[in-house]
Amino acid sequence: MTDLSLWSVGTLGRVHGLNGELYLNLAPSGLERLELGERFLLAGEDADRPRPCVVTRVGGTDRRPLVALDLASTREEAVALQGRELLAAGPRLEEQPHYRVGDLLGSPVRTAAGRPVGTVHDVLEAPAHEILTVRAPHGAEVLIPLVEELVVLEDGVLVVVDGLLDEPGAEG
Repeated sequence: MTDLSLWSVGTLGRVHGLNGELYLNLAPSGLERLELGERFLLAGEDADRPRPCVVTRVGGTDRRPLVALDLASTREEAVALQGRELLAAGPRLEEQPHYRVGDLLGSPVRTAAGRPVGTVHDVLEAPAHEILTVRAPHGAEVLIPLVEELVVLEDGVLVVVDGLLDEPGAEG
């Protein structure tokens, strides 16, 4: 392949019909990656290398897409692919703004007003978007939705819009 990064589209779910179609349990931004990806791979079992594949058909709905892959033309072949992760690659994906979980871990977080919030401890996957788990200086965990309208990366610091988090001393 090339030096392009691999992006998770989602996990292959339940088989649909007799012709090898599978439901796709989307990763956050998975639908966009399905549309922008130019090459696809299927994550291998255990430590196997990802296996190139062709998405031959996309159907279903945006919330619950159905995919057909060149690796499965029968129900039995599709069953063998259940639970595997579909990955996408391509220059159009590289151009999209994105964060990598490993890059965010340990990053400081502050409000737009400059108040320190804490440090990114984990990134949770949710159906709509990722959620930052931020460990505050006093030990509490703060959950912050990772959406660009609420959080921006400035010089290695994640900045949260004012008003999203309770301010110290605020009544509520």
